[in-house]
Amino acid sequence: MQHQKLRLASAMQRQISETEEQQVTPVAPDPRILRCTRNGKTSLRTRSLNAPSPFQHFGPCGRIMKNSAMVMQIQDPASQRLTWYKPPLTVLVIKKKDSQVLPPFVQLVEWLVQEKHMVVWVESAVLEDKLLRDDVKLEQESSKFQKVHQQYAGVRARFLDLREKLVTFKDGRDDLTDRIDFIVCLGGDGTLLYASQLFQQSVPPVMAFYLGSLGFLTPFQCDNFQEQVTNVLEGHAALTLRSRLRCSIHRKGERRKESLLHSVGGNLLIPSFQRQLNYVELNNGQTGKAGSNNNNGHNNSILVLNEVVINRGPSPYLSNIDIFLEGKYITSVQGDGLIVSTPTGSTAYAAAAGASMIHPSVPAILVTPICPHSLSFRPIVVPAGVELKISISPDSRNTSRVSFDGRNDQELNHGDSLRVTTSIYPVPSICSQDQISDWFDSLAEGLHWNVRKRQKCLDELSDLTTSGSEDTLDDFDNLQIYDA
Repeated sequence: MQHQKLRLASAMQRQISETEEQQVTPVAPDPRILRCTRNGKTSLRTRSLNAPSPFQHFGPCGRIMKNSAMVMQIQDPASQRLTWYKPPLTVLVIKKKDSQVLPPFVQLVEWLVQEKHMVVWVESAVLEDKLLRDDVKLEQESSKFQKVHQQYAGVRARFLDLREKLVTFKDGRDDLTDRIDFIVCLGGDGTLLYASQLFQQSVPPVMAFYLGSLGFLTPFQCDNFQEQVTNVLEGHAALTLRSRLRCSIHRKGERRKESLLHSVGGNLLIPSFQRQLNYVELNNGQTGKAGSNNNNGHNNSILVLNEVVINRGPSPYLSNIDIFLEGKYITSVQGDGLIVSTPTGSTAYAAAAGASMIHPSVPAILVTPICPHSLSFRPIVVPAGVELKISISPDSRNTSRVSFDGRNDQELNHGDSLRVTTSIYPVPSICSQDQISDWFDSLAEGLHWNVRKRQKCLDELSDLTTSGSEDTLDDFDNLQIYDA
């Protein structure tokens, strides 16, 4: 009788707790049924690349503990659509340094200013382009340049009419945070990487046009840019949230500012590190707690879109690098180096080093060795949000070099460490079609993924189809098969 009373009281207490929780916490939707709204029609989705959100309850008692330091929330990629809570007014146009990009660049800027009445930002170096200036002393230039300068006379005249209406910035001097509503890139994948470097916090939506050599990250064509840009400005576009890595270097026994000054060679500062030092000076030298997971300490970190690479540089010796995951020693790399990349970077250097190609919507971090001296050292994928600590082994014969998206190359000495984790600030890349179509189109067109000649079907092999049942195995061995 006593046990029945206790069991009944426990059941009543559990029912009261669940009732109170339902009054406070909204009931999570069934993760197996996804509702997708397109063109005003609601349809059920039974399959998805990712679940809309992890189910928080497991049985009558189990649940996920709330964590305020959560890095990201997994969302159904089909629901990632661009929306504007107020009309975009400022647009940053980034172009590739190529004379062939000048005509579409001037046409786009002219249309944005005159038709859309937007404030257009460009890099100050654009105004210094000799092909867009009429005060160049042509007699001091080569005959080839004089010919090209004459060819762009019409483009130059149209640009000079717009010159006074443009707003300029200089990398390393001007902070673009919260000043830009929209970004348009004209060029190759490098323009998108440059846009990511300019914004070390929140990044505006990026629309990338293919005018480069590979164009893996640039899905738009310039043929009908007016219609495409108008659709984006009206909020009719899908998004791919490309995660970035937050990297910070911790020097042994050095102050942060002195370390940055020394790493880039005296007072010749690389723009991204100049921004970090300016931030330190504006905040009275407050650099934040070393090794902290606080993503607000942007002065002590740099965000990369593709990968961070640690290599042996010009040294003839192997790199000897220790890897720690969440403070626990994992393994050591003996070889040419190590690549830590995002899913976006999985199709770049990591793919060339033998890593798998991962869709950019998958929350993960890739760890890929470069030419390891071990046949069993395979690339691995770890969950997004974990912290990787990479340091030079104490018994290593030499130091190593580290670079971020191919820039800011510097030295890692013994005792220094590099810490890498997922940033809370992704790059919202606008899709031309949708996440799946854009990515697989890029694989097929950019990397020629799985491109090969089709195997002929049996009815195309006339010698086989005309053979009778009385043919022996020796007769088949003597057949000479020709292409139909």
